[in-house]
Amino acid sequence: MSGDESRQWMEAMVDPLVACDGHEHILYVNPAAERLLGWRREQLVGRPFALLLPDRLRTFGSQSFLRHMHSRVWERGGGAVRTRIHLHNHSEREVDVTVGASGAPGEERITVVLRRVPERIRAREEPPESATHTTPAVEHAYQLVFENAPLGLFHFDDTPTLIACNDYFVRLIGTSKRRIIGLNLLALHDEAITACVRDVLEGRHAYYEGDYRTTPTGKATPVRVHFAPCIAENGEVEGGVGIVEDITEQRSAEAERTRLFREAQEAIRVRDDFLTIASHELKTPLTPLSLRLASLERRLERQEPVDPALLRHARQHLLRLTALINDLLDASRIEAGRLALQFEPTRVDSLVERALAGMDAERGQHRIDYSHPSEPVRIRGDAYRLEQVIANLLENALKYSPGASTVRVSLDVRGDFALLSVADEGIGIPRDQQEQLFERYFRARNVSITSYGGLGLGLYISRDIVERHGGRIWVESEMGRGSTFYVALPLLSAVNPPPPEPQALSQHMH
Repeated sequence: MSGDESRQWMEAMVDPLVACDGHEHILYVNPAAERLLGWRREQLVGRPFALLLPDRLRTFGSQSFLRHMHSRVWERGGGAVRTRIHLHNHSEREVDVTVGASGAPGEERITVVLRRVPERIRAREEPPESATHTTPAVEHAYQLVFENAPLGLFHFDDTPTLIACNDYFVRLIGTSKRRIIGLNLLALHDEAITACVRDVLEGRHAYYEGDYRTTPTGKATPVRVHFAPCIAENGEVEGGVGIVEDITEQRSAEAERTRLFREAQEAIRVRDDFLTIASHELKTPLTPLSLRLASLERRLERQEPVDPALLRHARQHLLRLTALINDLLDASRIEAGRLALQFEPTRVDSLVERALAGMDAERGQHRIDYSHPSEPVRIRGDAYRLEQVIANLLENALKYSPGASTVRVSLDVRGDFALLSVADEGIGIPRDQQEQLFERYFRARNVSITSYGGLGLGLYISRDIVERHGGRIWVESEMGRGSTFYVALPLLSAVNPPPPEPQALSQHMH
């Protein structure tokens, strides 16, 4: 490593470092040592290291402080020695000292690493003449509060250098006291934090809220910090304290409240949409049914012949009302877990043919192209409910397709499953709404309430029925190019096959 690189490393050290020659004169002081000692580098370079020591510690018998410390470290096999140093303001500070030396006698280089000893939080002591025996107890109580508080606490001086912190703060930022004691807070890269520190040094309270990202792991922790100045008796700011709160749970609770609020709003919207649709759907058959019954009543009173078409139309409206009410009842049964199914061997091909025959009255100008299997397709299921699913898919295909278009129905066997598809040439379904299509009361946004009837329950009921048969229902659609609904049901010969993968089965159909 070059001399410039070595100097850059020493400049970046968090721990204070002093380098001396063999005569114990100071050659170099790093920025951390300047902050700790209160001296500028140019004031110390060339002067004896003993300048930094209280008079009583400058010599130990025939040895200087540095020689004595180095010999003690050597005898102990390494490690720091706790002692006191003399600061520029004539006060003393307790530090851990590590002394190392290298080179030939007379040409030695001595390095001294000074590590701050975390200060204890003390109660304000009474003057010595009025001190009582309760002072140690009060001091101990303050220390207990500081170390065991459910908040991160730290203390910095007016340089501003971090001189004390509790274990909670250390855990919160993901490092050790040894690494952060002595850190100059203005050296941090977070402009918001350094602005708060400057405010405190000017005697003002400050607040910070944001995500603190730990250096070792990069983990971001949301925190809220209250900075407060420490004012000396002469009114001058002698540093400050910080109270750090981990607000991860608060953030999570706020996010959960926001999510629940959005869901509540969506539920209200769905409810309002449903009430609007239900009102429209129920009124649509009721009005003509009422008119036809009134017409029949008048004809009977006048003993006029009854037109069979009136009875047929009235019956159709009555069937529509019945279907709407049955959908509402089925949806309620599903929510309550009371929709009963009667499983027995049955043929899917027969159910499809029966459902197609029931569509004759609703087919109108549409064409239905049915590709039937070459052999019977047997499954175990509830014939009535499965026919209800097939009829719902056919009704939707006819409803959302333009007149004279073709609805293509196909039934085939794919592995352990019977695969039914119903394809239309209708308006299609937006991609971002296809997942929601099988939810209760959901209707695609591109569907007009007045142009296309329905309560948004048919697919919801169909999904429940199909999944309770061990199958799966899904849709593939493009806007303006129609939709294809698929239903996969396990064959009677299959032994508990896992639910099918939609893409794998539908690709075979294409």
